[in-house]
Amino acid sequence: MTVSTVTNAFVKLRRSTSKAESIDSTSGGPQTHPLLQGEGATSKRKIPLVQNDIFFCRDAVDVPKLLRGSRASLFERAENIGANVLVDESWECSIRVPRDRRHGSFKVQVRYHASASRSSHPDPKKPVALDRVQNVSGLMTIVDREELSP
Repeated sequence: MTVSTVTNAFVKLRRSTSKAESIDSTSGGPQTHPLLQGEGATSKRKIPLVQNDIFFCRDAVDVPKLLRGSRASLFERAENIGANVLVDESWECSIRVPRDRRHGSFKVQVRYHASASRSSHPDPKKPVALDRVQNVSGLMTIVDREELSP
């Protein structure tokens, strides 16, 4: 075996590992639920927050459920600082598809942005732009969840 043969083998191996399939979706720009829009619906003071989670899922990926989990964590943080609603919400989701779907797990990164505020209206407790999600069909099992610092 020559050095060039070994080098070519490493290059091919590196290329094959970097070409893992990825499914990306996003909500687009910041959005506020219609109930919380309009003059005087929320206080002018808004505190930006970010929730960054990695989920490991088996068999499928149900993005709306993962977004609800990330948003709920973000809402809990907002409540801890005296807010009762989230406004100007947006999210990004990236799904890494395993090479062998039967024995591998999907790695899903969810980054949820919102601003904490106060309102006399209740928080909808629902992520924005659910019509933009891209799922992997089937019955999802969440194996693990890691919260990353923003």
